[in-house]
Parts: sequence; structure tokens; C-alpha cells
Amino acid sequence: MKVSIVIPVYNKEAYVRHCLTQALSQTYDDYEVIAVDDGSTDTSGTICDDMASQHPRLRVLHCENGGVTAARRRGVEAARTPYIMFCDSDDYLLPHALHDVMETMEAYRADEVIAPYQNQYGVVHDSRNRGLTAPTDIIKDFLAQHNNFPPIWGILLRKDIIMDGCLDIPRDIYLGEDILFHVRYLTKASKVVCIGHSNYVYNEGITSYPKINLPYESRYDELMQSALQPVWTDIEPFFRLRQLKVYEKFLDTQQFDVCEGYYQQQLQGKLSTHIPLADRLVFALPPRIAYYLVHAYKRWLQKKPTAAL
Repeated sequence: MKVSIVIPVYNKEAYVRHCLTQALSQTYDDYEVIAVDDGSTDTSGTICDDMASQHPRLRVLHCENGGVTAARRRGVEAARTPYIMFCDSDDYLLPHALHDVMETMEAYRADEVIAPYQNQYGVVHDSRNRGLTAPTDIIKDFLAQHNNFPPIWGILLRKDIIMDGCLDIPRDIYLGEDILFHVRYLTKASKVVCIGHSNYVYNEGITSYPKINLPYESRYDELMQSALQPVWTDIEPFFRLRQLKVYEKFLDTQQFDVCEGYYQQQLQGKLSTHIPLADRLVFALPPRIAYYLVHAYKRWLQKKPTAAL
């Protein structure tokens, strides 16, 4: 076998059967599916076992709840193949997903293959990159919080690179852990290829996220900055842009107290011309005034129509 589809599963009984059915219906035939039941308290694990009894290609691992990163790591460790693709249990792969990425991986002898993805309404998220793409360009896109590249799922990766510390992420990192993983991977990858066919359906709006808070964001900054050290000279302005975007989220929720402390220390004198003028203007204004600009812009984005491609 050449590819393992690793699917972490936690309390997704309404979605996991469809997810596994799609994973088991690939047009490519040299692969296995590994579902990692991360201590589910609903019937998710039972559904996985029931399907495994009918599909020899599917293996199910049961473990105590350790979080999504630990579940992914457990699945990768158990994989019998050199290549890995991740899928979340409330999303699903399109039938041609493995065929498209494996064909490209072998043609280019690449370290990673990335395809566009779409949401359940058919809206495609596409970086428009094609062919060989500089890993640092993808990192810059992540840090700018553009939603063009899939954070972790639906992309084809090499197991040996993943196991080189990419999934050694503390459990207390539960938001953005997928991007942190991908950034770590990209600093180790030398040949990344982008293709044009969407291969993954991401169900938006299913997961709810806790309110943004400063202790978490400062901890995340430390881990991200550490991950970026191999490319820091080129990437620092984009790391500062990410910090500024998070600062704007704090403004939008009127958490002004964090703005005048941590972010002043982190960003003062570090905003280069690589950062859009509008964002630099937000930082230059007093937080309670900048709030009105940020809030109005975010409301406009919410009302802006988005057409399916």
C-alpha cells in the first residue's frame, strides 16, 4: 500500500459514517483507512467498528481522549504506508481525491501535494497556485489568515517528514493546531506542488470555538515563532501580520485591555511595509477608536456575497 487516510474521530456520530463511506470509495485502490476513536462518548466508535467489520481496508484504533493532534499522531504511527492524507470525521473526501494527489506526488517526486477544497455549499477555496510552489509562500498565506490553502486535510504528505516532530504539539493547543502542524511541515519540505481540482468537502459551521483570550494567543505565538525559526528572516513580517490580525479580533470583541499591553510590546516598531496600510493604521490608532474601523470592516465582510466557483 502507498497511502493511509487518517481520520481522528471524537463524538461525530452524525457524520462519521458518511465520512468513512467516502474514504472507502476512492477511485485509487492502493490505500488504507485508519479511524482513530479518540475516546468518543457517543456511538462514533461503534459505528467505526461496525464499518470495519464490513471493509477490510478500514482499521479502527481506540484510545483515551487525548485531543485531535494526539489522535492524528496515533494514526500516523500506525500507518503502513509512506504517504498520509488527513480527513476530519465531520468532512469528507471526493472520490477522486487520492488519485489526483498520488498521480502528482509520483510525477514530481514531491514532499507534499495540495489541492483546493470546497465547503458544503460548493464554494471553492483555491489559492490559484499551480505546479511547484515555494513552501514559504504557503506559510505567508497562512500567517496572513487567507483561507486559500487547506490547513491539514485533503493534502498528501510524507510520513517520514510528519514524524520529524511535526505532530509534537501540546494538548493545550486546540485552535490553529492544524496550521501550526502544517507550518512545521513546510519548513522541512523542499518540493510542494499545487493542483487545480478540488478534492475535499469541509463542512463549515459545525465546530464552535471558545472566545479568544490572551494567554492562549501568547502561548500560540511562542510555538509558532519557534516553528518559523528555519525561515525567520523571510517570514518575520508575515508573523507580525498574523499577530496584528489577532489583535484586530481582540478589538472586534472589545477586549481593549489586552491591546495596550502585550500587542504594543510585540508589534511596536515591527510593522514593515509588507503589512497592508489599513492594518498599520488600525494599530496606530487608540484601540477604542480603531474598534469602529475593524468592526465595520468585519460586518461588511459578513454581508459580502460569496459565489460558488
